[in-house]
Amino acid sequence: MLVVLAIAVWTGVWIASETVTLPVVAGGIFFCLIVAQVSPVGFNPLVLGLLVAGYVLGNRGFAQFSVSASLPLFPAELGIAATLAVLVWRCAQERKLPWRNDFLNWALILWMAVCTVRLPFDMRAFGAMAARDYAMVYYALFFFVAQEALASDAAWRWTRRCVLASTAALPALYGASLLWPGFFLETLTMRGLPLIYFKGDLAGTFMSVGALAWACVAFGISGKSPESGVRSPESGWRMPWRVCAALISLGLAAAMLATDNRAAMLALLAGVAVMAIGGRWKFAAALAGASAAAVVAILFWAQVTATPWTRTPLYGLSQRVVSVVDFQGSGNYSSAEGAESKGDNNKFRAVWWKTVVDETVTSNPWTGLGYGHDLAEAFLRAYYADSDDEFTARSPHNLLLSIFARTGAVGLGAFLILCMVMCGRTWRAARAAQTEWQGEAWCYAWAIFVSACLGVVLEGPMGAVVFWVLLGAASARSGSVRSA
Repeated sequence: MLVVLAIAVWTGVWIASETVTLPVVAGGIFFCLIVAQVSPVGFNPLVLGLLVAGYVLGNRGFAQFSVSASLPLFPAELGIAATLAVLVWRCAQERKLPWRNDFLNWALILWMAVCTVRLPFDMRAFGAMAARDYAMVYYALFFFVAQEALASDAAWRWTRRCVLASTAALPALYGASLLWPGFFLETLTMRGLPLIYFKGDLAGTFMSVGALAWACVAFGISGKSPESGVRSPESGWRMPWRVCAALISLGLAAAMLATDNRAAMLALLAGVAVMAIGGRWKFAAALAGASAAAVVAILFWAQVTATPWTRTPLYGLSQRVVSVVDFQGSGNYSSAEGAESKGDNNKFRAVWWKTVVDETVTSNPWTGLGYGHDLAEAFLRAYYADSDDEFTARSPHNLLLSIFARTGAVGLGAFLILCMVMCGRTWRAARAAQTEWQGEAWCYAWAIFVSACLGVVLEGPMGAVVFWVLLGAASARSGSVRSA
């Protein structure tokens, strides 16, 4: 009682002096301790699920929210500090390492170690900007937390439900932010910063992840099979609810197309490909059937209303699909849906990617240009030589090129080893014969990874936290169920 009273007095003194950061942090710690005792899924799974939902629904707004105006106490950093501390404490009690002894874990540790070696030198040269660029590496710590926290069925179900609920609400929230931007940017704010602020590419990618997640429920891909004798709540859904889940899945896929983001399209195809590897073709068939029905309906509408083909949504979509393989941006695009900008966008990326590769090869091909180095400077001289507009992007919209530019061939080589191990684990998990399919979380992780190869996704917390949590879950789930 005396300790509680002393803490209350101390908190009151700090608040009276208008210093709220320490009381908020202390209150957060006590809140976490209470939650850890009463939560049925445990503290770390609870935090991870809430972070996933926060980044899906709040996106950049949630990412830049800080409990302190003077300290960078952002959700990702607070989350990794809290969950990693719990992980280390539990591993110390159980006298085990906080990682597993397998190729995936050691490949990730190798990549992180290689990338970390040069950080002290870059901190001296570039200061805080180096730490900011290094975030794409330390966000991978969420993998180890998730791998340990989401191994149990209850913890994974909680995380899945966070994915399902947040992605189901995403299209409506994203649409509202487009219809009423003033409310989201000027009213729904804290310290002048919006609490919900979407990046179009990430919103589209998360819609693709949601389409995959709801498809797993709708077509019985997730959960225990009847042969196992154990049924998860999702596997026991009745037919009307499964139809509803299928409609939500297809609706999310349609909403993703409306975001006009090609990386999100490829993300959805990547998840479907993982399902196909495991012989799960129902979602692909549903997509094909729904697409055919939509094409017939649009063509019928165009015929009845005498609308030219070039003014239908199909024309814009077809141009976006064709532009995916137009790597140099040399095609001629024109449509009412804005596909004409895709050629310029491809050229933009091609010039930036070539500039980054040339600069890295010329300056330091083995260990890269370092964290904090401005990867846009040489590109701006080549592409926007006569422009005075401010350019804030720091990443060349390609995760692999960002790694190469920052850490050179050594860092990229270590990351490619990780990618090869991921491919092997995905193949075995998708193809293994067991009572519970192990490929579900791999679908989500690969969808985000593919999007990261065409956008700024894993360099910031909005996509990186979700990706590493889902990859950790994939490792935990595919390692926790043995093949039959």
